[in-house]
Amino acid sequence: MKRIGVLTSGGDAPGMNAAVRAVVRTARANNMSVVGFKRGYNGMLMRSLSSSDDYFEMNSRSVSGIIHHGGTVLMTARCMEFYKEEFQRMAVRNAKALDIEGIVCIGGNGTFKGAEGLNRLGLPAVGVPATIDNDLCYTEFTIGFDTALNTAVEAVNRIRDTGDAHERVFIVTVMGRDCGDLAVHTALACGAEAAIVPEVPWSIEKLGDTVHRGVVSGKRSMILIFAEGAQASMQEDIAYLKEHYPKLHVNADKLSSSQFAEIVEAVSGHETRATVLGYTQRGGSPTANDRILATRTGAYAAKLLAQGIGGRAVGVKGNRIIDVPIEDAMKGDNFDPEFYELVGVTGYTRKAKE
Repeated sequence: MKRIGVLTSGGDAPGMNAAVRAVVRTARANNMSVVGFKRGYNGMLMRSLSSSDDYFEMNSRSVSGIIHHGGTVLMTARCMEFYKEEFQRMAVRNAKALDIEGIVCIGGNGTFKGAEGLNRLGLPAVGVPATIDNDLCYTEFTIGFDTALNTAVEAVNRIRDTGDAHERVFIVTVMGRDCGDLAVHTALACGAEAAIVPEVPWSIEKLGDTVHRGVVSGKRSMILIFAEGAQASMQEDIAYLKEHYPKLHVNADKLSSSQFAEIVEAVSGHETRATVLGYTQRGGSPTANDRILATRTGAYAAKLLAQGIGGRAVGVKGNRIIDVPIEDAMKGDNFDPEFYELVGVTGYTRKAKE
């Protein structure tokens, strides 16, 4: 190949810039020119008033000084239309009009779905995993996960200080709509008493009992880490909670973190507060691990295209860079029951028998 494209799509993840940099510089080292598409697949559809708002030529200078920055110089966005083949065909046609022979797509599950469509329609595509959720099972880690984890750990450490001072329970909600990896790893690293995740059924009333046992056993404070999608596996339904906890004023099908805290406080009898870390986990300078992972996977993706190979997803296993068929990269989940069980063991709240 002589000319390739690169884009970042979906939610941003720290390290995306490092991956873009590696793609561009590896491509140039292999005598390939590079086009950067803005705002993910939206740029490939070229619907802006000016072409410069959709794509631009990239070179080694254009990616200078970005390895340590969060976000993405290419910007990112979701493009729900791209699930439809007619829009994928439009993108392939536009890419070929620019003499682009292959493309590197940096993102998560939705990004890989789009890349699979492009590859199927004749534009070789390689996926690079970048999502703080770490929810792609073929790779041990995704770009951005380590940074988000360290951000969450730092925040929880600070919250623990306040919890100790006021003798409170804190519910800390981290990102993870469908995957509890970030919650479990945060809980392990912070010594939290529990991790509540969408993969494992749980009861909010039993959680309140656990908190009560902890208080009775002498704990001054407790930390409960919630994945944002944990309500999906909660055993109590909204109707039950409305009936038994009328003061919550539940008006929707989804409880807020503060409402979870109110129920835990009502059941446990112990003061409980909630904190949502939110988008702070996505921002900031990527850790060294994320910069290295992004550089290795981005460079590998460019090398595959240089060899005329598409339809692959790049990842890491046992510290070795691997590639698998991109359709296989979207199967299964990355949840590790052993890690989850370890949270339960190390966060045990009852007194040991004398």
